[in-house]
Amino acid sequence: MRWSTGALAALGGATAALATGGTALRSPAVVERLNDWAARRLTAQQRADPYSAILPTPITGDDFYSDPGDLSLLAPGEVVRSDQVSPRLPLRRATMQRIMVRSTDTAGNAVPVTAALIEPERPWHGPGSRPVVVRNQAINSLGLKFTPSYRLTHLWYRDNPPMFPFLSAQNYAVLFPDHEGPRMSYAAGKMAGHAVLDSVRGMLSERPDLADSPIVMHGYSGGAIATAWAAQLQPTYAPELRIAAAAAGGTPTDYALLYGSMNRGVGAGLFAAATIGQAREFPELVQIFGDFALYCAIRAKNMPQPPLAAAGLLRFDLDLLSAIEKPFESELGQHVIAANRPGALTPTMPVLLYHGSRSKAVGDLFIPEEGALALRDTWRANGAEVDYWALPGEHVTADMVAIPWVVNWIRKKLRG
Repeated sequence: MRWSTGALAALGGATAALATGGTALRSPAVVERLNDWAARRLTAQQRADPYSAILPTPITGDDFYSDPGDLSLLAPGEVVRSDQVSPRLPLRRATMQRIMVRSTDTAGNAVPVTAALIEPERPWHGPGSRPVVVRNQAINSLGLKFTPSYRLTHLWYRDNPPMFPFLSAQNYAVLFPDHEGPRMSYAAGKMAGHAVLDSVRGMLSERPDLADSPIVMHGYSGGAIATAWAAQLQPTYAPELRIAAAAAGGTPTDYALLYGSMNRGVGAGLFAAATIGQAREFPELVQIFGDFALYCAIRAKNMPQPPLAAAGLLRFDLDLLSAIEKPFESELGQHVIAANRPGALTPTMPVLLYHGSRSKAVGDLFIPEEGALALRDTWRANGAEVDYWALPGEHVTADMVAIPWVVNWIRKKLRG
């Protein structure tokens, strides 16, 4: 095999990055060599249309996910198609219905969104109709095969945190929206909020027997983005929906804060993945990707969470991977950050926010509590009913510690 000078430079840069814990990827000289190497590998088509190049590959082999065509004549939440499948769940017997609905992306365009409704086979013997929990998973992925509905159909159940077994034990129905939308726009708040609310609309359209069911939303981390945005969008985007409450934990609320806590650290992999997700909703972002950043985004476009998170071991600096200086301080960067900061709208449903807190222990090192506290204060100042729990532990342990208390909070809200 013959190695070009560019390939050797790139290999040297990557090797140095691993050997130094990623500090090499904070070196302008190394990044420049990597840009030169990547520039030789980007095709003319990728350069001409970098936005299309970073979009996820469409699913094949399952007609449910096929392109539904123009949805502009449908109302938000109107059902495009649905089917019944056997969910890949351990032990518990349940039925599963997949639903595709018309939703709305960040720019206001009609887009398809999918969701999965899991319902226990056991009859509901409690008061009223069977309660529904809208479980907004932390998908944190860029590929379409890692959504809840696809995994539950073709792969195996995975819920992180493991809330589903606790909810299933209560005999609740659980709705899993694929809240990153059709482009897997990881961390894009408005897209996620619309996807959740339209999934609920579609569920109620398909299942009129659940029309009087109490509904509560829950999500942690990436799922908390969807939950918080759905809660604040509901009064204006879906005012007809009666949702009893929403619980959001470890909520990323401000990318300016995440820039300080994740960039150049072990969280850089997921922070970069979120940047790719944002670029799928804000196409102008792709224009400021450096050549190596674009090359990596194309290679990562179908990846699940584990390798995206593992890339953070390189502790790279996204500023250096941009084609412009200080991209997060640029007018475009500030626009995207502001557009994804919840708080401009106010939920009318009761909300629980909970977070790993330095006041109790280590605190959340990835998602600063400062953002959740600011959102709490903003919503309360505008009249919202917001409970706040400061929990011991960092991002992962606080999540696990909270589960029994959050399940109990959900139970109380479902009972009224």
